Amino acid sequence: ADLSLVGHGDSVRAVAVVSYRKDDYRVKKGKDKKRASTDMEDSFQTSSWSQVVVSGSYDHTIRVWEVGTNAEGVGAGDDRCLSVMNHGDPVQALLVLPPIDSYGLQKKKQTKYDNIPLLISAGGTTLKIWNPLTGSCLGKYQTKHAKTITAMCLLDIPYDESEEEDGDSMMHRRKRQIITGGLDGLLRIHSISNQDIMLGSLPFLHGMQITDPISALALSQDMSRLAIGTTTGLVMVHQRRRTALAAAIQREAAAAAVGKKREPRHGTYSYFMRGAHEKSHDPDDYLLMQQKKQKLAEYDVLLKKFRYSDALDKVLESRQPQVVIAVIEELGKRRGLTIALSNRDEESLESILSFTIRFIDNPQYTPYLIGVAHILCDIYGSLMGQSSVVDELISKLRAKVSSECSVQKMLLRLLGQIDYVQTTAEMQGVEER
Repeated sequence: ADLSLVGHGDSVRAVAVVSYRKDDYRVKKGKDKKRASTDMEDSFQTSSWSQVVVSGSYDHTIRVWEVGTNAEGVGAGDDRCLSVMNHGDPVQALLVLPPIDSYGLQKKKQTKYDNIPLLISAGGTTLKIWNPLTGSCLGKYQTKHAKTITAMCLLDIPYDESEEEDGDSMMHRRKRQIITGGLDGLLRIHSISNQDIMLGSLPFLHGMQITDPISALALSQDMSRLAIGTTTGLVMVHQRRRTALAAAIQREAAAAAVGKKREPRHGTYSYFMRGAHEKSHDPDDYLLMQQKKQKLAEYDVLLKKFRYSDALDKVLESRQPQVVIAVIEELGKRRGLTIALSNRDEESLESILSFTIRFIDNPQYTPYLIGVAHILCDIYGSLMGQSSVVDELISKLRAKVSSECSVQKMLLRLLGQIDYVQTTAEMQGVEER
């Protein structure tokens, strides 16, 4: 059935629903309806939850209403008001901080506020934190706003465990921050962890200025977008840039879902030692393919060491004429061909002579091998008659060169005859005209 709650003396500006464990707050029935709360340890042994409605008004008061349908002995209107709290200024906004244990986190250390919901009220330029179950004020905090605070929202995200330096990674598993907006167009962000509340301070973290007075704030479920409503009718949406922490949180959740080990945080020793084959899961990362260093052939290595004779011997073993000619050309550019062909014995001289004899008549290699043949004749011409193998190879080279010269002479004669015939034919054609 519909329920009407009467008690405020001015317009109601904000309402909120507070969920709590029944064992944390019990209304004991009696003549004076005395209220009492049980020990906080009992809240971990029950899963029974109840709800109350909290309202804030321009009459400076905040009222807590019992709305349970099975509340025995409770009537309507003022009879359902459990407590009245005075903010001291017209209440513009209310915000509920859920209990930490509602997230299902098992922490090694606890504070006395971890298992109870808390209520934040905004009025004027001040914030007050209340325990709605007892009606007690836990603290009053002055903000950096110049005009009235009109809206609040809660930024509640998991903490990155790797940021804990003291090894107690389970102590601050959630990072809570409150965002406030006012008629001065200012956005203010304060830390609002239970530890900060116990210390009596709300550390200021960050702020920004917009041009229009702020009337409403809202955060998306994944805490990535902030919607800002203004008194001029403009709605602005700010999207948080994807950070390394957000990516780590997303990867941690995905790894927990499939039972995998959480990846180390950037900049840590574990991240440095994770291995070269570790893949990045961040879509904003770009993979730069590193070109593998080309492995040099053995003759190239020998050339770099200026061992020209060894380089020429090694390339002759490959039996690839194009490669051999390329090395000979490189030796010529370095003026090391004479060095490479000098001081050779019968065996090493046989390989270069055999190659020269075989390819000297090839038009592609002739310009290079003619120079090699000249150098060989200049160096080893005076040693003729000392080795039968070398003498035989030089004789073959002479015969090959003589045969090639004869062929070239015949081709030149043929070319001259062809030129004579073409010239005669052209002259006769001119005379006939």
